[in-house]
Amino acid sequence: MNRENLLIDVERLQELLKDPAGPAGAGLVLVEITDGGNDGGGRPGRIPGAVRIDWTGDLQDPVRRDLVGPEAFAALLGRHGISEDDTVVFYSGNNNWWAAAGYWQFRLYGHRELRLLDGGRARWEAVGGALTTEAPERPATAYPVPAGLDETIRARREDVLDHIGRRTLLDVRSLEEYLGHTNTPPGVPDDIGVRCGHALSATHIPWHTAIHADGTFRGEEELRAAYGALDPAATTVLYCRVGWRSAHSWFVLHELLGLGDVRNYDGAWREFGSLIGAPIVKGPNAWGPDPIPSVVPQRAPSEVTTRA
Repeated sequence: MNRENLLIDVERLQELLKDPAGPAGAGLVLVEITDGGNDGGGRPGRIPGAVRIDWTGDLQDPVRRDLVGPEAFAALLGRHGISEDDTVVFYSGNNNWWAAAGYWQFRLYGHRELRLLDGGRARWEAVGGALTTEAPERPATAYPVPAGLDETIRARREDVLDHIGRRTLLDVRSLEEYLGHTNTPPGVPDDIGVRCGHALSATHIPWHTAIHADGTFRGEEELRAAYGALDPAATTVLYCRVGWRSAHSWFVLHELLGLGDVRNYDGAWREFGSLIGAPIVKGPNAWGPDPIPSVVPQRAPSEVTTRA
């Protein structure tokens, strides 16, 4: 795990901001991901020099429920003065969930040099980091239109259904959501029309397993112990309610721990939990109360992996 190529701590960023045009800061672009204009911070403003990109307003298609297309993505980065060779450092409020989602989406479109600010906005504010209400002025660039999406790190609902009983499904939501007591995180109003529970056969390791109380990531030894039950050779699909927490856990497994085939299901529980006939169960057991649920798919019995 080469954390230096994946994470920047707040102390290092403070040093870089003292001389942003210097050799160490050249080609580095700080991006704050917000959602619906909300920065999730305790104090107004942004880290000096940071451009703001909104998850809902900029990174999601305004009509269809999907990511923006390659042309819109290139235009967005061009407007913000981001070049294809720049190193983009993401941070956000809301536990760095939005930042992780931004990181994953940039990776999906093939941007090579990406980092997360370890601990995100909360950590920056906790150490008294400077904030400003002034937006940076960056000259526009001609960001090239990506050839397509890297579908090897993305899961669709068909992938989730195919994984039931065959590969690893990992639910990273809160325990209350996994058990089926609610369909949203604590303190968030319920999603109307979305069922409660978890996907049949999904195991549960909540996203916050990977972090310390201050939001910074745990060390490699702790992370490997926390996720040691996962089969590193198996395809793993992660899901949460919206795709933010699962992007955070995707970053841990795919980037920090280097597991090969890890995919973020950005359709998330909002999609899966509203599907007609979706195989959903409640309670602490991955397979629910029934030993061999009748909703496991319409495949030959030999194709379905039963529990020991």
